[in-house]
Amino acid sequence: MKKLISIFLCTTCISTGAIAQPRARIGNLEFIVRKTERDSVIQVFAEEDPCPPCPSENETRPKPKNTYKYHTSEGFGGIGFILPDNGSGYYTTLGGNSINIDAGWIHRYQISRRFALGGTLQYSYYNYKLRDAASEPKFVEEVTGISFDRQALNKQVFRSHNIAAGTFIRLYAVPPRHRGNDGMFIDLGVQGDYAFSKYFKIKMRSGGKDKFREGYAFNPFTASAIARIGWNRKAVFARYRFTDAFNSKALEMDLPPITIGIQFL
Repeated sequence: MKKLISIFLCTTCISTGAIAQPRARIGNLEFIVRKTERDSVIQVFAEEDPCPPCPSENETRPKPKNTYKYHTSEGFGGIGFILPDNGSGYYTTLGGNSINIDAGWIHRYQISRRFALGGTLQYSYYNYKLRDAASEPKFVEEVTGISFDRQALNKQVFRSHNIAAGTFIRLYAVPPRHRGNDGMFIDLGVQGDYAFSKYFKIKMRSGGKDKFREGYAFNPFTASAIARIGWNRKAVFARYRFTDAFNSKALEMDLPPITIGIQFL
């Protein structure tokens, strides 16, 4: 009986050794050697890693970063022309000689690929070349105190030097390719101006000239709506002043409110 048990155990060990197959693992790859009657075959198995490294049940996967979110600052400048308005509510201006010059700083916060917020801080110069203000009775009463014959005047202008701050939203028709001012966009915003220097100036044909500064008749603060259509680093803009440049309690007429021009960003 003992002899039979010994023979059975030996047979089992030999069979197990014959069945066992050499295995080796390298990372996610498992190599198995299978022996056939004529040759040995190596089989390779790869285990898929669904999300290396996978977060545990109590962990949350980190949110991807928004690569379009950034901010940038740079200088800009521009020139505009004041559109004349010969209506009864405005002094007559000469459009080609009535200009606006801007120079300042623009800061932009890029929120997404097609949307941004921005702000501006700038110096603005306005030159309104007038035709008949110096002979208009109410203007003479409040500003000059003396009536001038228009034929004797060579020039009559109203000028103001302003500090302006504004804010705007930017919508992109063609998004920027990098962190710059390329692409095609539309800006819509508002700005407020403080005129730290404002005066009416006349120059006589005889060579004489004079300046009139009137704090009551000329408003120091104005507000405007502004729109820009831009591509790359250039933009066409339109500015509409929706407050009076002149005090309506002192002067019955005002300056034309619309300026159009080009800016370089």
